[in-house]
Amino acid sequence: MKVDHVKVFLKTMVEFNTSKISQGFTTEDGHSLSIRCLPGTTTFELTNSQTQEVVQNDSIDETAQYIVAFLASHDLSLNS
Repeated sequence: MKVDHVKVFLKTMVEFNTSKISQGFTTEDGHSLSIRCLPGTTTFELTNSQTQEVVQNDSIDETAQYIVAFLASHDLSLNS
């Protein structure tokens, strides 16, 4: 997935940050990353299912890079 595509849905999540929108990516082995925008903020919360790590970030660019790095680390297509 391209960074620009990720940024588009992150911007949408911020625009509708009162709507409880979330996005998830799951690999074939069940490893997943879930993303949501905290209500009424521009803060993203990313949760890694395998490590239970929760990361919060206010930057669309940095959050998009984190997501793309997650996808790349699991050999998912970056050209979709």
